[in-house]
Amino acid sequence: MVALFDPTEYKINSKANWNAVAPDYHYNWANKHAGPFKSTVEVVNLAEINPSDKVLDIACGTGAVSTEIFRRLDKTGLLVGIDLSRTALHIAKKTMSLPNANFFEMDAENLGFNFVFDKILCQYGLMFFPNVNKVLETARKILKHNGRIVFAVHGLAEDVPYFSSIMSPILKYIPDIRPKGVPTVHRFGNTGDLQKELERAGFSNVSITKHVFSYEAGTFEEYWHDYMHSTANSIRPKIESMGENIRSQIKHDSLQNTVRYTKDGKITFPWTVLTALAHNT
Repeated sequence: MVALFDPTEYKINSKANWNAVAPDYHYNWANKHAGPFKSTVEVVNLAEINPSDKVLDIACGTGAVSTEIFRRLDKTGLLVGIDLSRTALHIAKKTMSLPNANFFEMDAENLGFNFVFDKILCQYGLMFFPNVNKVLETARKILKHNGRIVFAVHGLAEDVPYFSSIMSPILKYIPDIRPKGVPTVHRFGNTGDLQKELERAGFSNVSITKHVFSYEAGTFEEYWHDYMHSTANSIRPKIESMGENIRSQIKHDSLQNTVRYTKDGKITFPWTVLTALAHNT
């Protein structure tokens, strides 16, 4: 029987997981602008940040977007980054330990600010919020009139084979690996769904752009190890508990899924990213 989704338990588990994987996530992905993080500069460009802007980075993680924002501010500007992961925030703070860069451990569904921002950005966080509408409506309240909000999300499963090459076999052999209704990484991979969500929260002039980046995952063994210790870290104990036979079947099917992306023993995945710009008019 598949367990039902519990938002509170989900957040607790997510927080623990991101605290565990944040260093590898930063040094192997975000800090290198690898794969989907090639979108970071594009996301910040869309916001059209002015030197004196007050900018909020929601789900800032280890500071990939925040770093790019901060480069565009002067001493009159303000950067605020929020995230659930204390470990990720610690890494971000080390990079930008300056008076006008502030980082807070905060739930995106409960934004506790009593002033407005000129711009709000969020890279690879929106799809993981249990109550997306609450996040967006609250963000709109603390975004100034005519302010810009920018998001980046991952594409659909078939457009991001880094995720689906392994996750599809996992779901095949362990269909109850995650609770029914849990947010997934591909939740807003459809441009129509993303646009509707932003418009439902009251944003206007929504424009969505599709980007296709590439990610060099190395050999299959390197890819498998990276995936299991980053993306699948929180579900790895369940996979291992199923026994070596199930694990071997998952690995075998995953290998077959990567053949089309493999050349000379190395895997290069295409990676679809959607960037969305909207206005608070």
